[in-house]
Parts: sequence; structure tokens; C-alpha cells
Amino acid sequence: MSKLKKISHILIAILLAAIAGGIVWYYVDINTPSAKVVVAQRKLSIGTVIGPEHVALKDYPASVLPKDAEKSLENVVGKTVVSGTIFQDEVLRQGHTASDLGSLKAVLGSVAPGREAIDLPAETANGLKGVAVGDRVNVFSEIAVQVGKDAATMVDCVAKEAVIVRVPPASAGKDNSLAAAAVKGAYVIAVTPEEAKKVAEGIVRGKKFSISLLPVKGGQ
Repeated sequence: MSKLKKISHILIAILLAAIAGGIVWYYVDINTPSAKVVVAQRKLSIGTVIGPEHVALKDYPASVLPKDAEKSLENVVGKTVVSGTIFQDEVLRQGHTASDLGSLKAVLGSVAPGREAIDLPAETANGLKGVAVGDRVNVFSEIAVQVGKDAATMVDCVAKEAVIVRVPPASAGKDNSLAAAAVKGAYVIAVTPEEAKKVAEGIVRGKKFSISLLPVKGGQ
């Protein structure tokens, strides 16, 4: 009986500690200031026209929210993603979207029909000159490979003959509507959906990218 009594005392102590912890967590949670902000429900590539199914309002701690976070669905639904790929669960910011003027869609439709636009990290090919909208490039990045039982990395081409659809202003040979309107200093390329997944995976993992400009086809 004494052994059973000792075990019951231990169980009661554990239960009381759990209840106390739950009460502390509850009061900390209800007293932490939060705000509802617009969050992406899925990956939104450049050129995506945002619909109600793409975004949702979620509570976020006010202390970690960016000052320019979007707080109304009405501010983003119907607008186009223009500043860079927005990843799932990312908070949308002012400047991520703009009213659809058709410029990016027009470029995609004319020079890269059937492809998906995605932005490269801002430091990619920093300072490279002479690259213009419509040019084709090969895109390289580190990828994981299996060598026997060990994992290693190697540099490989993750996108072949990607089409440039926007260039950083400093790299533009001449001013054009896309470069002049750029809100992010990065190249935007049009690639196949399969290549877009590879590029997005590399971006998420913090990999560096490089591009190689290809000669113009047909001498044009």
C-alpha cells in the first residue's frame, strides 16, 4: 500500500505541474499581442494573379511582423505578384503585388509561352552587363548527389535556355518598362515548371546561382 501511495503522489505531482504549465502557457498566449495578416496558402510565382484560394488571414505575433505586412485580403486579391516569388506560409508585404498592367504577362506570352516566371536571388550575376529581356541563359546551382553511401554536392545546370523576362536596372542595356518598374534587384527568368521547382528548392536552401548567357539563335 505504501508503494502505491508513493506512486499516486508522484502522479498527482506530475498532473499538477502539467496543469500549472498549461495555465502559464494560456495566459502568455492570450497576453501576447498579435495581428491578422495575409499569408500565402501556396507558392505564388511572379505573374500570378492572386485569387481567394491563394491567400488567407492568419494571426501572427505583432513583435515579429514586418511593418509593411498586408492586413487585408481586399488589398491583394485580384492583383498580380510582381516583386518576387512568394513561398507558402510567407507573409505578404506591400509591394509584393500590383494592379495587373499586363506587362509581365505580355513578355511571357511573347518570348516564353507556356513557361513560368521565377526570380533568382538578388546577388546572382551581380554587375553582369549587356543582358536584356528575351536573352536566353543557362542557370547553374549546387545540387545534392549521392556518392556511394555519402551525400555530396556538385554544380549542375538547373535550367536550360531560360528566358530573361526582367533584368536589374543596373544591368539593363537600355531602359525598358520591366527594368524601370523593377522593385527588386534580381533577374527574373522564364523556365519550365519542372525547372522552377529545382530553382525554388535551391533558393529555399540558400544556394547560390550563376548564369551563362547563350548566343542568340539564328543570328537575330
